[in-house]
Amino acid sequence: MESHFDAAARSWDTPDKVARTERIAEAIAEVVPLDGASALDYGCGTGLLTWELAGRLGHVTLADVSTGMLEVARERAASDPGRFTVVRHDLTHAPLPHPVDLAYSAMALHHIPDTHAVLANLTASVRPGGWVALADLDADPDNHFHDDDFTGHRGIDRHALAADLAALGYTEVAERTVDRLVKTKNGVDHEHGVFLVTGRRPADIA
Repeated sequence: MESHFDAAARSWDTPDKVARTERIAEAIAEVVPLDGASALDYGCGTGLLTWELAGRLGHVTLADVSTGMLEVARERAASDPGRFTVVRHDLTHAPLPHPVDLAYSAMALHHIPDTHAVLANLTASVRPGGWVALADLDADPDNHFHDDDFTGHRGIDRHALAADLAALGYTEVAERTVDRLVKTKNGVDHEHGVFLVTGRRPADIA
């Protein structure tokens, strides 16, 4: 999986992905207080979502496991090294060493086998009172979006994800559709939803 993203990094930011990321960023900004927030972009890829949100954020840590994607992100972050830190970090193993006000992710969760471990470590990476904002592909049980040999999740059930956040103690949990896209597989067009789930970590959790 990592090798796929390494190879694709230089051509990853297609016009469709840029437009989708703009819509995700707009949806996050409508729900989450951004001004000056420290943030984690998990599964950051080339950092596309961060570059859409950066004008309203403070320091941002961009984390991924793909060397190729991180190379592109580092090149972009070099323009303001005081505000952007790019790291290879796997949240299935450990939280960030320094908590942030906001953790966000776009189209990454369905690639990660152990989403529960990610959510637990994501929560440990967010300060009490902070926010998470997770955008991903809606559940795709018939695998109309990916190639037949895709080994990740067939999309993410947004309602189950919202319930998982609530079970972890998040409040103000909400979900919404932020985009719809059409992908052709085996000569047939299939429409897919892209959602955003947001939640706030209670301020009284230590």
